[in-house]
Amino acid sequence: MFLNDEEKKMLDGEYGRATQQAMSMLMALGEIYDVPRMVPISSAHLGGRSYTIGGAEAIEWLQDLLSGGAYCRVFTTYNPGSADLIQYEKMGIPEDLVENQKKMDECYRKMGVYPIGTCLAYMSGNVPLFGEHFSWGGSAGATFVNSVFGARGNREGSPSALAASLTGVTPEYGLHITENRYGKLLVRISGLKFEELSEGDWSALGYFIGRQAGDRTPVVVGLPERLDQETIRAFIAPMPTGGSVGMCHLVGITPEAATKEAAFGGLQPEEETLVGPKGIQRGYELLNTTWNDHIDLVALGCPHVTMAKLRKIAEYMEGKKVHPAVRLWVATSAQIKLIAERMGLVESLEKSGAVVATELCVAPGAPFHHVPGVKTVATDTARGAFFIPGACKVDVRFGDTQKCLEAALTGRWKD
Repeated sequence: MFLNDEEKKMLDGEYGRATQQAMSMLMALGEIYDVPRMVPISSAHLGGRSYTIGGAEAIEWLQDLLSGGAYCRVFTTYNPGSADLIQYEKMGIPEDLVENQKKMDECYRKMGVYPIGTCLAYMSGNVPLFGEHFSWGGSAGATFVNSVFGARGNREGSPSALAASLTGVTPEYGLHITENRYGKLLVRISGLKFEELSEGDWSALGYFIGRQAGDRTPVVVGLPERLDQETIRAFIAPMPTGGSVGMCHLVGITPEAATKEAAFGGLQPEEETLVGPKGIQRGYELLNTTWNDHIDLVALGCPHVTMAKLRKIAEYMEGKKVHPAVRLWVATSAQIKLIAERMGLVESLEKSGAVVATELCVAPGAPFHHVPGVKTVATDTARGAFFIPGACKVDVRFGDTQKCLEAALTGRWKD
């Protein structure tokens, strides 16, 4: 692999042991994919921040990097963790988990990571521009940035994203290369009444398309001419869980997909598939792990709840009370919560018995298995429904937001 003078200095240890280790890791990754060179990145985002994912080994590794002089060379943020660090006691999250999460976070802060604590990094200042290279852990954010902003990056694991942050470069392979960004699978949407689709429906549809795509980049045609950001996020976020999708071309929306032909780079698709109402139905069927109607906890926010969605939830819950046997957690970023507090939305939700949580992951890094009495969780996103059973060893009911809120009020899931 060709390295420029600065990269050679990093590999030779002239900038310290941590930078040398990071560059060695990226070199090994590059050798796996037979990469000719590194490319500079504009930003990094660290997934896997949750202690329930990394465990004690992650703390040990981060502390070792710190002792070797680790410091971020580019703008770097991190994902939500395993606990709301302020409200954990009333949420039933054990203190020892919180203390371990704080140890991890302290390492990141000393490295210069901006502690935004959310998977919506692009809504909190980390916004790679069209054509820029990035290195992000957390597949929902990376897929959104590739598909909607036209920035260039792969689905990174936490170690490689941190290594890229410490060096400012990443191997040029995968979705960093133009030819690899062209679509492979043509997905035609047919037979759907878009105005009647809930956010949960869009999410189930995206999950089903991800399963059809596997590791191929889908090109989706037949969508409405305009989709709002909430809908796009609900649609795209579960694709990396249904398959290993890192980018999706929404024709007319994705910058590189003004037309179907542009999305395929002038080539023919490898395959074409027709997706309609049965795809949505199948998405729901695949993601519900139980038909038991008893709900212990309702978790909203995978990806984190936006301001628009938080407002809708608060309006629905106005004047209502969460069932005494149910917990309602609404996970968002600290930045969004601050604005929502100024609008009176947080106070309104808290009066209903809900908890508006920050710093908290409610899917792959969730702490549900540490909270007494939680056996069945309801969620309104296919992404969350995919991760929760495996990560937390609990059952899940997946449906739209209104169904989840009704379950929070009654303690029962209504099919």
